[in-house]
Amino acid sequence: MNLFAATVRDGALKGIKTAGMLLKIVLPIYALVVLLKYSPVMPFLQNLFSPAMKFFNLPGDGIVPLITGFFTDEYSTIAVMSTFRFTSAEITTIAMFVLVAHSIPVEAAIAQKIGMSAAKFAVFRIVAAIAVGLLVGWIGRWFA
Repeated sequence: MNLFAATVRDGALKGIKTAGMLLKIVLPIYALVVLLKYSPVMPFLQNLFSPAMKFFNLPGDGIVPLITGFFTDEYSTIAVMSTFRFTSAEITTIAMFVLVAHSIPVEAAIAQKIGMSAAKFAVFRIVAAIAVGLLVGWIGRWFA
């Protein structure tokens, strides 16, 4: 077999494995968020976080993908955002927020293993995400 065919085959196999791994993460979270969305918990979360979300130019629903992103990864956040009707500006704000502070428990544990303070690492990432979220939400008001 020539090099090109071997490369294509290896790439396709790795792509299928990666897609399977992402589906194992995204589908359960998507299902959980759909259940949460239609449960009595959702109105409670919306009412609780709506005042804070206004600072970021986000609706109360915006807390769900943010919390998901803090504890998991960007792909889960995308799955969660797809269950709501966010504007382009809101999607951009949530995406930037989560890109700065995602997978906090996992990455804090890794930071601790290499000698950093896990708490300081987590606080820095969350504060940086809040700053980015405020800035992007403010800019997004011009495009909404």
